[in-house]
Amino acid sequence: MEKISLKDLLKLSKDDLQGKIICFPTDTVYGVGALYNDEVAIKKIYAMKKRDVGKPLVNLCSSIDQITDLGIVIDAQAQSLMNKHWPGALTIVLCHQEKTIAFRMPDSPIARALVDRFSLLATTSVNESKQAELNSLREIENQFFNDIDYLVTDAMSFSQIPSTVVKVCAGKISVLRQGQIDVFK
Repeated sequence: MEKISLKDLLKLSKDDLQGKIICFPTDTVYGVGALYNDEVAIKKIYAMKKRDVGKPLVNLCSSIDQITDLGIVIDAQAQSLMNKHWPGALTIVLCHQEKTIAFRMPDSPIARALVDRFSLLATTSVNESKQAELNSLREIENQFFNDIDYLVTDAMSFSQIPSTVVKVCAGKISVLRQGQIDVFK
């Protein structure tokens, strides 16, 4: 594990991050992430967390264009939620070609700077599956020192409440996990 400032991490290239796991604060909890579609690093995240491979990661974005650039159509319901709650603690699961894919635009200058620089990041909270999220650098180091490649050490305050997760398919909104945001208010 290399402790690194955001400023120094942003000096790296995308190639430097291939196969690497980054840990950083978001607006809700600390997260671990890998470059979008970096199968090597994503497999490492699943192994680190002892996470069921059937449970997908959330993709952090810094603009809606990053989603539509993937060929994903955003329906009116999803667009309305994005306009109202992004950036913020809302994860939106979209239906795309017989599968689902989750996105979130965090209200975190650190997380968004990473996504601005490196593009989409496949992410999840820092913890073993079914355990509480770790939100102190010391706890993260103690438990995942050998798993995380880069630990962003910049201080940031965050809610420590996970994001609300909603699925928006065929114009219907269903809440999968209630978190910080109530989408029906």
